[in-house]
Amino acid sequence: MNDNTLKFDSRIKNPEPHIVALLAEIDGIRGEFKSGLRMTPQAITNLKKSTLITSAGASTRIEGSKLNDEEVQKIMQGLAVSKFADRDSQEVQGYLETLQNVFDSYQTLPLRESTIKSLHSELLKYSTKDEAQRGEYKKKENAVGVMGPDGQVVKIIFETTPAYLAPIEMQTLVEWTAEAIEHNRFHPLLIIANFVIEFLKIHPFEDGNGRLARVLTNLLLLRHGYQFIQYVSHEQLVEKRKDEYYIALRKSQETFKTDHDTIFPWLNFFLAVIKEQATIALVYLEEEKVEDTLSSKQYEVWHYISGVLEASPSDIVKATGVLMPTVRQSLARLIQLKKIKPIGRGRGTRYVKI
Repeated sequence: MNDNTLKFDSRIKNPEPHIVALLAEIDGIRGEFKSGLRMTPQAITNLKKSTLITSAGASTRIEGSKLNDEEVQKIMQGLAVSKFADRDSQEVQGYLETLQNVFDSYQTLPLRESTIKSLHSELLKYSTKDEAQRGEYKKKENAVGVMGPDGQVVKIIFETTPAYLAPIEMQTLVEWTAEAIEHNRFHPLLIIANFVIEFLKIHPFEDGNGRLARVLTNLLLLRHGYQFIQYVSHEQLVEKRKDEYYIALRKSQETFKTDHDTIFPWLNFFLAVIKEQATIALVYLEEEKVEDTLSSKQYEVWHYISGVLEASPSDIVKATGVLMPTVRQSLARLIQLKKIKPIGRGRGTRYVKI
């Protein structure tokens, strides 16, 4: 074993009792969700689409983007910036397509350096500024910092691995992670948590590392049976806890290369987010029982509204393919059941989930 392998092992081999309990809670909810899942294919598609929109918006906003979820939805529908003229739109489109790829193909995307580089290239597909560095490890130094309103770094959180060491450190990290998972040496969530924080410490690419770390988090969780993450945005929960996110990273990173190297501040944050995802997914599953009281078309309308901030009848028609007369009948039924409520009047009326 090399020094890095010993270091990674020692970080997670003796989790504290509350971590063990948290892992058990998450796995219990995962089992309950899996055994109770009975959504229609259309409902699954709609909910995944909603998660994609929310995730792309949140992940890029963490890095300084200004686009809200409604604008992200328009980009997904091809209604906003047709040529992705601005950087925010370019990054959102890249994230949407990359995460969609992960959701669709995670079973055939093993954790390899080639996979990571390919996903990075896809992530920056539309970013004209990043054309030269797509899918290539960094050639110059970078650091993790907090972005200001003007898009500039206003505070350095921690220094990253020097560029010349990034390739060998990535190779070591990927090999350790794959081996640890293959041989079930630790709980998969501990392995994934270590991978993510070490990846962020290395910061192997010149740009896009934070976004790619979140894409890889989705990939690894899906590959190891945490299917509920397709229905609740991991990125949105991180965005809501953005200050906690940076504090957890900093507290852990500050211990690296010291005699008390630990990822427990990060691990506490990471597992808290996963547990919240699992809990929300279980709530969604309970809400799916409303299907028993609705026709298939009414259910499609309700499920679409549940996944967006608000929706007009025309939005619903475009997204679901349900004809306008049926949409209006469905809206009336959902209002009667107190599942949605109207906002505004006349042609400008929009509907939101209660």
